[in-house]
Amino acid sequence: MPYKVLVAIDHTGLSELVMDALSSQVSPDQAEVQIVQVIDPAQYSVPAEMSPGYQAAEGIRRKSLQEEAKHALDLAEDRVREVGFNATSRMVETDPEEGILDIAKEWGANVIIVTSHARKRMEKFFHHSVAQAIVQRAACSVLVLKERDKQAAA
Repeated sequence: MPYKVLVAIDHTGLSELVMDALSSQVSPDQAEVQIVQVIDPAQYSVPAEMSPGYQAAEGIRRKSLQEEAKHALDLAEDRVREVGFNATSRMVETDPEEGILDIAKEWGANVIIVTSHARKRMEKFFHHSVAQAIVQRAACSVLVLKERDKQAAA
């Protein structure tokens, strides 16, 4: 039975960090990889009454986010396969924390790899940490890669 690694990527540009960690920590012949990108509906939706004609703009924004996510997933999947992993990818539109946890449970992941953005105190006050929530709630192990690790490697 292969070791199942769920790799969560996002739009922040830290996906390279995740891919590097995957290939350095897990052997391709022993693991199956599922790459997931969750689009948060809050990124493109606000109450319709806030702007005349907003629903049309919301549809355009949603389509753009979907296309960007699909492109990022295709690149990540190609990269993972190039180093020998059996990989699939999936995009979902939901709350990022819930989406990652639901897919991990549904797929039977042994480990989840996510990134942390190393926010400062004031930023933490205003931004919910998806990585922290996943660590606290996941039924499997979680590898959290910090943004500053990317800077140190550069």
